Amino acid sequence: MSQPPKSQEEINALIAKKRAEVLARMASMNLPTGGGVGLPRPPSGAQPAKPIDQASLQETIAASRARIEAKLRSQNIGGNITAMPLPNLTQQQQQQQQQSKVSAHTQELHPMLRDDYKPSGPQAKRAKLSTMPRISSIKANQRKEPPRQLKIEHDVPASFTDPEKNPYFDVHMVGGRRKAEPQMRKHAKQFHFVRPGQFVEQAERKRTEEKMEQLKAEIAERASKARLAEEVLDVVNVIQPPEPPAVEWWDAPFLANGSDSYDPTAYALDGSDSLVSIYVQHPVPIDPPEPILAMSEAPSHLILTRKERKKIRRQRRIEQQREHREKVMLGLAQPEKPKLRMSNFMHIMATQAVPDPTKLEAEVRKQMNERLEKHVAQNQARKLTKEQRREKAETKALEAEQRDGLLCAVFRVHKLSHPQHRYKVSINADQMNLSGCALACPQMSVVVVEGAAKFVKAYKKLMLRRIDWTDSQPKLDVSAGQTTPDKDASRDEVDYSDNSCHLIWQGEIEKRRFTNFRLRKCPTETQAKNWLAGAGCDTYWQLAKQYNPSESITALDSLA
Repeated sequence: MSQPPKSQEEINALIAKKRAEVLARMASMNLPTGGGVGLPRPPSGAQPAKPIDQASLQETIAASRARIEAKLRSQNIGGNITAMPLPNLTQQQQQQQQQSKVSAHTQELHPMLRDDYKPSGPQAKRAKLSTMPRISSIKANQRKEPPRQLKIEHDVPASFTDPEKNPYFDVHMVGGRRKAEPQMRKHAKQFHFVRPGQFVEQAERKRTEEKMEQLKAEIAERASKARLAEEVLDVVNVIQPPEPPAVEWWDAPFLANGSDSYDPTAYALDGSDSLVSIYVQHPVPIDPPEPILAMSEAPSHLILTRKERKKIRRQRRIEQQREHREKVMLGLAQPEKPKLRMSNFMHIMATQAVPDPTKLEAEVRKQMNERLEKHVAQNQARKLTKEQRREKAETKALEAEQRDGLLCAVFRVHKLSHPQHRYKVSINADQMNLSGCALACPQMSVVVVEGAAKFVKAYKKLMLRRIDWTDSQPKLDVSAGQTTPDKDASRDEVDYSDNSCHLIWQGEIEKRRFTNFRLRKCPTETQAKNWLAGAGCDTYWQLAKQYNPSESITALDSLA
């Protein structure tokens, strides 16, 4: 930092230098260099300034010089400010500078900027508010005055609390929480901070109590299983068991005259009235609610799914193979020969020297043929004979009858003269183990079948769906075993275009009325009715005769 100049000449040179720099800068900015630099021009309509008083102007200049000289002296700078030379200015510039100085000194300070300013009126109120300390004005931070308490001037008179004199006085108010005297108002509740760890201690205490209760419950459960006394169970409240009676109730009938002690002289073991006798009472056997299956009979199995059956079969076969391998390892069974085929014998015999490949191939083919013959022989051995198959079908039908019951169905056929129709009706009834009859008459035909519900339902599909009753193919002599058309077929051709079959009745029956299925030709209606009456089914013919296919009342569901 440079030192301040000491001599008057250095000060004057410095001031002149600064003035020259300012004027040069103003000239470069195209600003006027007069005394009114930086001052706004007065508007055109403004009033002219008042004439300047020379005496006041000189006094102001003298006071300013005095202040500047005093300031310079305080900074140890000597010299007289009046002796400072002015820069070389033109006469016009000096006049403008003088006018700017005069206008600057003539402006007065604002009243509020003076030191002796004292506000009055509304300004005094604002000044007072501005001097208040800057603190929070929230009502929660302001201290409230304590509430005024009611002053008790005199005590409550005795007549006021006397129920006889004052019937409206509540005697429960005396000595309790409520009093007859006016109560003092309570102060507002203050903050009470919770001690750290208080809630944790409460939780731990509660957990300990719960563990104790759980432990007591476990002890009680174990004690009940061990049939201990109840007084051992309750840890807190010990309950004393009642005293045992002098005589137990099961011993009282054996004591004479209702004795209350086990005195040997009071025993009633002899005599006609005694419960003890020479006879032994054997309990009456009671049958079990369900019959116990014999050990030889297999228990009823659950119906397994296909996936479960395959899993059981796989596990069984794995177990059999494991047992066979163990027997082979112990020498109890011979190992099986490798199953040679044309596709794998080269892979199996690769480690062996084969002198004759043709002979090896012939051996492989021989083993394949032997396995095939063995398989066919086993199938033939398991195959049922004709009698066995018929017996199996009958047994199956009998089981179905016992399970589902017997069902009877009656059909009305318009024409049953075609040999193919009669053959289908008869052979299917025999195959399904159905009994009944088929009566063919010129007026109409009646077919009655009875058997298991499953086979009767299949037979209904045959009669109502599968057989084409309007088919008029040439007749075949089925009885003679010939497949050639009948020679007399052209002479007695029948029109089957209007032929039909209807189900007129079906229902459950108690027992079979026919031993087997028979096909009979009845030239007259009376003969057919009598033949049905012999089996107790004469009502079937009357029902078929009254049946009308056009009426919806008599029509039945064909597949019900």
